[in-house]
Amino acid sequence: MNHIQIQTQLLDEQLNVQELAHLTCNLWKITKPEINASIEGIGNWIKNLVFEEIPVIVKAYKGEKLVGWILLFIHDSKRLEINPWALGGHIHILPNEPKRLEIAQLLLKECINYALQNDHTRIELCYEKKDSSEKYPVDPSIYPQCNLMEEDEIVFMSLNLTDQELLEVEFPQGIETILLKNAADNDLYTCFYDSFSESGDRNFLSETDEERKEYFEEHFDKEDKMIDDASIVLVEGTKVIGFTLVKPTHGEGNGHLWIMGVIPEYRGRQLGSKLLNHAIVTLKKQGYKTMSLVVDSANEAALKLYEKHHFVKGWKRITHAWKKKKIEGDVI
Repeated sequence: MNHIQIQTQLLDEQLNVQELAHLTCNLWKITKPEINASIEGIGNWIKNLVFEEIPVIVKAYKGEKLVGWILLFIHDSKRLEINPWALGGHIHILPNEPKRLEIAQLLLKECINYALQNDHTRIELCYEKKDSSEKYPVDPSIYPQCNLMEEDEIVFMSLNLTDQELLEVEFPQGIETILLKNAADNDLYTCFYDSFSESGDRNFLSETDEERKEYFEEHFDKEDKMIDDASIVLVEGTKVIGFTLVKPTHGEGNGHLWIMGVIPEYRGRQLGSKLLNHAIVTLKKQGYKTMSLVVDSANEAALKLYEKHHFVKGWKRITHAWKKKKIEGDVI
């Protein structure tokens, strides 16, 4: 494999975006013919990518020819993601390249080395589940071989709000509601942590407390756009016992239930159902046409709740993750 050279650089004005877009366009003509991708369109997406920390580009060359690349997106100080959802998750390797396996291994190893050198503790790789391994641009079996173990299977679910006829929700006596944006972050984090510590959410259960805190700070950032009246917190006395966070994402006219939780000791009182009903009613009143969410396929209680409220299953997403071990010598 000495003839394969790996280069790493930041995504900046010195990057040759054209060669990345050219390889990706050739790959997608085979693996994603339905999206009618163009070199110009892919190049513009890369150039206009929004980020707080500059992403890393890991490239593989044979001589002067680019044969594979990865965009390593920096979510926070702990978590990296390989080729985010818009890029399909999988490693991009030149079609018909005979050394695909070796190139993939070298690119992934370089991503892990970057994580170790910069004190990141987690690398995620997510992709849409297909019904045949032949439909993937890279055989997913390569990921566990490179210590990115399969972590969970997420199901996308959606609801047509125009068909819904729900009454205003009344929460039990003694339980008050406030807007999530008005809740104290410490109380909200405690509720988030307690809600998911006893759940079927495999991604949360596999994370460290530091990673969970980073996730919370990123996704519950009150400066981000959320649908205020649908994003609420349940309070009994001074205790935060449940919440919903709903954002105007995942399509025009759609409200996405980003996350919802009820702490364990308050389950069995229909609070989850009432929170969900409140979000549905609020979105419909505000003119939203659809509502969506994602849920771990192993979280049977949540799946039953959403199906009871007529959410329909759509695509499924597989997540692989590399996690830094306490003893670095055991990682690779």
